[in-house]
Amino acid sequence: MLCPYLFLIAITLGGIVGFLAFLAPDFATDKLMSFLERWQRLQTERAKLNELKLFALVSRIHIGKRDKYIFFTMSLRIVGIVAIFGALLGFLWLEGNEGLKKLIPFSIGPAGSVMVAFIALILSFGVFVFFLTTSVRLFRQLILIRTKLSSYEEYRKQLKKRWGPEEISKIEAQL
Repeated sequence: MLCPYLFLIAITLGGIVGFLAFLAPDFATDKLMSFLERWQRLQTERAKLNELKLFALVSRIHIGKRDKYIFFTMSLRIVGIVAIFGALLGFLWLEGNEGLKKLIPFSIGPAGSVMVAFIALILSFGVFVFFLTTSVRLFRQLILIRTKLSSYEEYRKQLKKRWGPEEISKIEAQL
């Protein structure tokens, strides 16, 4: 019973793939190819810029200049923890409805106060997730910096080989 349906599905999919393979060369126009080449160059430039920024940061730390990443990461974690505990305390406080009556001049009823408290909890949780993801990204960056610092000379040689000694000497001159 199932076999004829599979056969029909296979024929249909084979026809679609064959049709697309037949028409695919017509889509590869000069404009599309030039766009793809520019896109590739842009991606390469972006990767180069990001790697050279990271090298500048690692070089500053290697020399002994201080940086703000550690302070910023720890501050984000503390703010995230305060935001989630503030949301929980706010939810418990507003659930009693007395605090809400003092804050809002008009009456919205007990169901409204729970809804407002729940929305505040969701917003606080959103802020917490934002701070947590930013903190995790920065922590990942710190681990990457630590690994680059542990083998700084090898890392410097690799970048010289990849991007050229001119780029590396420009960054080192700015330090």
